[in-house]
Amino acid sequence: MKTQELFEHEQLRFDTYRLLANAYYLPNQSLLDSLVDLQKCMQQICRESAVPFKKMQAYIGLKDGMANLTVDYAKLFVGPFSLLAPPYGSVYMEGERMVMGNSTADVQKRYQATGLDIDARFKDAPDHIAAELEFMHFLIFKEMEAADQLDAEGVIKYLEMQRSFLEDHLGAWISEFTDKVVKNAQTDFYQNLARATEAFVMDDLQMITSLLDSWQYDVENSLRLESIRA
Repeated sequence: MKTQELFEHEQLRFDTYRLLANAYYLPNQSLLDSLVDLQKCMQQICRESAVPFKKMQAYIGLKDGMANLTVDYAKLFVGPFSLLAPPYGSVYMEGERMVMGNSTADVQKRYQATGLDIDARFKDAPDHIAAELEFMHFLIFKEMEAADQLDAEGVIKYLEMQRSFLEDHLGAWISEFTDKVVKNAQTDFYQNLARATEAFVMDDLQMITSLLDSWQYDVENSLRLESIRA
């Protein structure tokens, strides 16, 4: 794969993960604009996940749509009582359905291994769905940085980290999370957001695995990077 082709594809993935992460924060008026950008990315990179976005955009445009969305968000993801669809990986990964378990500690170790720390303004657990989506966004940034420096080993390193993180964390619990959102959400918006997220994450894991397998870890013969600098 030529570096320019790789960069363009990874830029789409980079943007998609960032925009998906934003959609799992408390909804606000800027959400509609970000959905337009997200739909454009989805149409190019994962058509199956692009389908729900028209319904999501239509819902926000309804009278009282944003107010209803805020209420639904709180019931699903915030509380104050039991959460209808906890947005934390440990709830699905730990047998006791606990928050801040061993899986959470592993997520935090992976963040720290790349030099990342949780922003002090982020008051949630490290394995919140928004944080895990943002971590994938960061790993893709590091991969593209390596590609721009013609560092083929670096590209493979960060792709391997992405695959491992999806296999061990986000991709391991996204389907059960989606089921809970679809079952308990009172708005079409969050039902379709969860469906789109699951479709994209699982498709992305398959894509990364296929890409790495096709290169067969042979940096010299299977992966030749060409400069994309202006």
